[in-house]
Amino acid sequence: MAILVRKRIESQTLLTLALVSSPAHITVHYADGIYLPEPDLWLDPPFQKGRAFVSHAHSDHFARHAQTICSPVTRTLIERRYGAFRGREAISPAYGEVVEEGGYAIRLVPAGHIYGSAMLHLTRLSDGASLLYTGDFKLRQGLTAEPAELLSADTLILETTFGLPQFQFPPMEKILDQMLRFVRETLEDGGIPVLLGYSLGKAQEIISALHQAGVPVMLHESILKMTSVYRDLHPGHEFPEYEKFDAARAHGHVLVLPPSAARSQAVRRLKVCRTAMLSGWALTPGAKYRYQVDEVFPLSDHADYPELIRCVEEVKPKVVYTVHGYTSEFARDLRQRGWEAWSLVSDDQMELGLAADFVPASPRATAATSVPETTDADLRDKVLAPEAFASWCRTCERVAADSSRLKKQEHLATCLAALREENLATAARWFSGLLDDPAAQTGPLQVGWSIIRRALLQASQLREQEYRAISRQQADTGRTAYLVLQRRPGVAADGNAISIAGVATIFRNLRAARGPNEKAMVLQQALAGMPALEGSFLVRLLTGELRVGSREGLVEEAVAKAFNVDADALREAAMLSGDIGRAAVLASRDALHEAQPTLFIPIKVMLASPEETAEDIWERICGDGAHAKDDEEALPTKNGSASKEGPPRVWLEDKFDGIRAQLHRSKDGVKIFTRDLKDFTDQFPEIVQSAGDLKEEVILDGELIAFSENKKLTFHDLQKRLGRRDQGDLFVSSDITVRYIAFDLLWKNGEGLLHETLAARRQHLEALKMPRLLRRIAVTEAGSPEEVEDAFHAARRNGNEGLIAKDRHSLYTPGRRGKTWLKLKKAFSTLDVVVVKAEQGHGKRSHVLSDYTFAVREENTGALKVIGKAYSGLTDVEIETLTEHFKEHTLSQRGSVRTVTPNVVLEIAFDSIQPSQRHDSGLALRFPRIKAIRTDKTPAEIDTLAYARKLAGVGK
Repeated sequence: MAILVRKRIESQTLLTLALVSSPAHITVHYADGIYLPEPDLWLDPPFQKGRAFVSHAHSDHFARHAQTICSPVTRTLIERRYGAFRGREAISPAYGEVVEEGGYAIRLVPAGHIYGSAMLHLTRLSDGASLLYTGDFKLRQGLTAEPAELLSADTLILETTFGLPQFQFPPMEKILDQMLRFVRETLEDGGIPVLLGYSLGKAQEIISALHQAGVPVMLHESILKMTSVYRDLHPGHEFPEYEKFDAARAHGHVLVLPPSAARSQAVRRLKVCRTAMLSGWALTPGAKYRYQVDEVFPLSDHADYPELIRCVEEVKPKVVYTVHGYTSEFARDLRQRGWEAWSLVSDDQMELGLAADFVPASPRATAATSVPETTDADLRDKVLAPEAFASWCRTCERVAADSSRLKKQEHLATCLAALREENLATAARWFSGLLDDPAAQTGPLQVGWSIIRRALLQASQLREQEYRAISRQQADTGRTAYLVLQRRPGVAADGNAISIAGVATIFRNLRAARGPNEKAMVLQQALAGMPALEGSFLVRLLTGELRVGSREGLVEEAVAKAFNVDADALREAAMLSGDIGRAAVLASRDALHEAQPTLFIPIKVMLASPEETAEDIWERICGDGAHAKDDEEALPTKNGSASKEGPPRVWLEDKFDGIRAQLHRSKDGVKIFTRDLKDFTDQFPEIVQSAGDLKEEVILDGELIAFSENKKLTFHDLQKRLGRRDQGDLFVSSDITVRYIAFDLLWKNGEGLLHETLAARRQHLEALKMPRLLRRIAVTEAGSPEEVEDAFHAARRNGNEGLIAKDRHSLYTPGRRGKTWLKLKKAFSTLDVVVVKAEQGHGKRSHVLSDYTFAVREENTGALKVIGKAYSGLTDVEIETLTEHFKEHTLSQRGSVRTVTPNVVLEIAFDSIQPSQRHDSGLALRFPRIKAIRTDKTPAEIDTLAYARKLAGVGK
């Protein structure tokens, strides 16, 4: 140990000498990877080499080298994942340990990317010259990786995956809260939440976040394997209990899968799953489309733009080399900040001219290196017609370059305001990442990356090897297309100009082409003479990877600014019409009031806000300042009568355990959409057939419910029915039938009803003659909080989830969760439990014990049986107090988890309780939260396991 300390001190001394004597930089070469010729060391090479540093165990950073330098954890992960190092040498120093070889001091420090990831720090012993290679890294504290450490160095080799100002990730606590809300709402709606993350690193972050939610977890086989390794290597870290993914038992579980499994047959059969991708690329426009998911969350294991800047400021290098991602862009930003910085993978040093004493790192051996960084200055200064596609592309560049939201609005508004009406709708849709008018129902172009790749190769005449060399260095398909198209022989910088309408024609031709060969030919011909910038944005539109920060909300604001209309009115018009392009045209005509729903374009559903008690419902709708007011409209009730308003009364509907669905009926057909606006018409042929008997053209909002022998079943039964359909069983022969329960009418015979009150819309709904499998929801009234409570219990007795309370004067506000519709589901009950373990929190709660494992009492033996874990519901002061208490009453500690004396009683609320093998009680709570610290109760007074089993509806 003394030797290591001595070497560390020497290393620091050498670094100090390096600053004084300014030694020559350590030489860096780039040819199929980063190579340091003096120590004969490759850095994360993708191909097998003699001697290489491997920063972490992801597959794109690993190859079977003759000698590998890596951290001990990375070594174990590689051995367990790839079976490597058999007959090969591996050097695995601990973090901070110094290894001297060939005149260099080598030291590894944590990178914060994934568990075991490392940065490499080199010091040349002869003169103290130093180099830091970050590999993939992040400075934010994650849930499973070691915190990153930075060391000063003369040369910094920096990975810049997210090297643009637009990449600034929200706080991790916020991202995880959004993810858990997605999980909760999906489960509440009877769906199956599917979280997508790579098997090593990202998946374990997701699983660690889920352990606080109290929900059962299923893992894909590859994630299960890696998580087991994590548990072996990281015994102090607590993961939730989990099991292997089983499609037959997936209902009620959270599924954690790698992205490649999202489209597997087993997952597709689930039908009612909602998928979310967790990736830093969630910040890019079109991310949902690109990943084909319902939601995206920007959980990344890479550094964002501010962290990249912070890294440079803390390392204080004399020269920076950038690799991976936006290398040239970030290097240019650093130069503007006064740092000497150059991309290792492109000749950006030619942009400003070389300093007299600057020597390029090495000759570049890949095709990517001879590509200029940007389009020609002459082309950028050229005045373009507003209708030119180049003008649209230039606007995208400006929007991407500006971090200010107001500036982004201004760029977009300037472009849109200058367009003729026939191009305005198209441009607005493209800025939002949409190719076509949603009303056209044209479906996808069926132009995947393999077709795009083939067209780019044919248009550029590059060899496959050259193409791959460029593609490997880019995390952006549009950027790849730009670099490839710049390699075309004999194509001028400005190429053949094309208009917005011309690009729209290309999309129509691609849709009309049959088969991949014909589509590739159409695309190749389009790209062959098109300027590289425009060709790259054409590819971005095809892939949904616009990456300019022009999300739909921003485009709506820009349209409002362009035509001087109210932003809320514009947003409502876009929501009603289902199309930002149509709303833009209406804004240009000052005719936003003409916007209305359109058949077969689904409208975002109106949502109900949760309330905990009947008193809260009553106060919100009928109390002082509530929405209720005198009106001449009558309230239809379930017995068909209508009462004029007198004393305050609450409109109540049962909340069913089914699938929210929007039904569109025209004279030509019927379509059914999910709450996420997906078309799943073909799943319910009998509903389609029955709805075809409606005499009116309508858009209905309602719920699909399963029945058997006239008995209402649960969502779980409805899912079984979906499963049978997927396996080829016909609905007609099934003993499980489906009915559509309509609770609102949004459009009728060409007339939008969203601006009419709920009571008025109900009168229209009452006037419809419902066919056999369609029903109107029953409406009741309550005149007091007590009557609301009685109605809630009646709904529960009828097998329903709870109540929906509505303000009869409410308008239908698509996509919003307001306070005029409220849901009373209530926590199923509460349990008095005792805390048996306390765990250190995460993020802003990392300094306190905020996660509590609790138990009930087995009545016969008195043994404590764990039933769940909760972390929400207490104030910061209460958590601080409990932290001090548990520290004083710790019986044992393993990592961040303390086993404590069971003397603190908590009252726990939860949504439901169900059998589970995750805890030794055989039960698990769904969404547990702490309602109160019961200082008035002793551990002897906590609830029993028998009572908990009774609530769960299971026998002894």
